[in-house]
Amino acid sequence: MVWLLDRCFPASTEVLSEVRLAVRDACQRARGDKKSGEGCSEQMVLAINEACMNIIQHGYGFADGNQFTLRLGVDDDVLVALLLDNGLPACDADLCPRNLDELRPGGLGVHFMRELMDGVAYVQAPEGFANCLQLSKRI
Repeated sequence: MVWLLDRCFPASTEVLSEVRLAVRDACQRARGDKKSGEGCSEQMVLAINEACMNIIQHGYGFADGNQFTLRLGVDDDVLVALLLDNGLPACDADLCPRNLDELRPGGLGVHFMRELMDGVAYVQAPEGFANCLQLSKRI
């Protein structure tokens, strides 16, 4: 795996625009000159943004003073993002999207992540972290 981004961010909605810029830049470096991967980059940006919002909202309950780490790499034409945090423990059962027939705002992040990514799963978190969400997308 070649890591293109390995950065810690404050768990605050104010940094989401910075996260999106960092992800977009890393995805562009992963594609090199491949123009066909541009849509893939934007899908990765959206999915990671949704995952970060879930960490901020559900993992930390918008509490100040927390952080998460984002690692983004490429391995054999697959973009892999790891989102690491110490919020409330989470598992794959938490990745169930709400019923789309319910008309109400919010709650579509997991649905978007599953639609946009080839893989969405919690994996064993490295030492020092409670949660590790892995998102993957073929370039």
